[in-house]
Amino acid sequence: MKNGSLLSLSAIAMTLTLGQKAVAVAEPLSPPLNSAWQYTLLPGSQLIDECPVCGRPPIVVPLRGTFQLRLIADNLLFTTYAWESIAWTAGTPGGSFYKVAGKGTHQIGGEVGLVQDLSLEIHVDDGWTNRLCELTITNGVHGLERRWPMIQVSVDQTNGTAVQQLHLDLFAAPFHEIWFSTTAGFDAGAGQPAVGFVSPGDLVSSAGRVVKRNNDLTRLLGIMPNVPDLGLDAVDVLPGGEIAFSIEQDIFSETLGDLHDGDVLSDRGRMVASYATLIGAFVPEPPPMDQGLDALHVMPNGEIYFSVKEDFFSERLGTQIRRGDLLSSSGAIIKTNEELVAPFNPADPKQDYGLDAFYIWPSGEIWFSVETTVAGLHFDTYEPGDLLSDQGYVVYRNLDLLAAFASPDLPTDFGLDALFVVTDTTPPVAAPRLLPARVQVPQGTVWLGWTGQGRVFRVEKALDVLGPWLPLSPIMTDVEFTDATTGQPQAFCRVRQW
Repeated sequence: MKNGSLLSLSAIAMTLTLGQKAVAVAEPLSPPLNSAWQYTLLPGSQLIDECPVCGRPPIVVPLRGTFQLRLIADNLLFTTYAWESIAWTAGTPGGSFYKVAGKGTHQIGGEVGLVQDLSLEIHVDDGWTNRLCELTITNGVHGLERRWPMIQVSVDQTNGTAVQQLHLDLFAAPFHEIWFSTTAGFDAGAGQPAVGFVSPGDLVSSAGRVVKRNNDLTRLLGIMPNVPDLGLDAVDVLPGGEIAFSIEQDIFSETLGDLHDGDVLSDRGRMVASYATLIGAFVPEPPPMDQGLDALHVMPNGEIYFSVKEDFFSERLGTQIRRGDLLSSSGAIIKTNEELVAPFNPADPKQDYGLDAFYIWPSGEIWFSVETTVAGLHFDTYEPGDLLSDQGYVVYRNLDLLAAFASPDLPTDFGLDALFVVTDTTPPVAAPRLLPARVQVPQGTVWLGWTGQGRVFRVEKALDVLGPWLPLSPIMTDVEFTDATTGQPQAFCRVRQW
């Protein structure tokens, strides 16, 4: 870039403000009018290609990809959404492969109970033809199978031919990425960029990259002389991109004193909450000891939801607090472990299976992982690395969650120890304040910085102020980014936050 263009970049960076997605206060949970949420297809989504006249076995292939859900109309009876930017692929290695693109209309509502109708207009490229396919719900199942805004729906082709008839099973959730840690380390065979070994203390993304190495999380905690990998038992991202987390072992800090595995720490070098603060409201008997911290979620009002590693007795509640219970720093049990796993029909419903990680959606749905294997009544098993929903379905098996890393160590279950979801459904906050861009002449780069109350951020770039805007940075918690792709004569940058 020339200096004149860099000045244009600086000026636009100071004047553009970026909107972020919001969650509606009213039920059902929806994006604001004419705003869109990104959805990701979940495992279980599939495309079925049948040939009515030739009698061949149906081709059944997993369906993956994303789409956007935009609210376009809302009245007393029905809410109508547009499905946009459908970008799906379906196939298996060495087998049939399909590319799917298009749009749709999704209507939800009803006078008595909630029902749904979905109509899709998609182009399906199977390598031989690229046909416009129209699909809708034809099997009579119009009820909401999952708590909104999660989506479960099946559609059949209405303009099929004698040699091709398509059926789609769609399971989707409104998120961009899932961030997590594993109980065991693994070697990554792929990633963005090359990842190498992933330790149990690293925070990684379902997109196949490392969000933060363990040393990045702990380096400001004042641990001398060298900071070992302290593990990562729990994580949440606070406003401003601050990462709250817990470690797996006690250690001494030159600035904070003794740190415990039950404390909530910050990558900014402070203690968010001590173990005594978390469990103190329960009035434990005997008095507070470090019961450990296994999972963490900070609510918008500052209340901390968490789980512990060891059982203890609450004198205030007059009951035993178990390691698998979902607790609140206010001294309440939000949900017992028995209640969390009950939808999976465990063979031993009274057993405590632990609670290693969880995420609470604005709708109240809870995604979580257990510490020990849950054996179901019908020979189903749910491993510690699986991501489960308290609504009774598997969100991701551990292998699916780690698929982007292409680890040669698979199919080992690596566990699931921490969890954060990047989603458009989070409540809105004020747009970030962009700082003046700084030209770094010798390096030929541009530094961008900002302040804001978003939890995560992404820098986007366009050659024209009207767009299209494309991602320049990964989704991150950092509040600065250096653009090294400065070969264009003119470019504009903006920051999006969630």
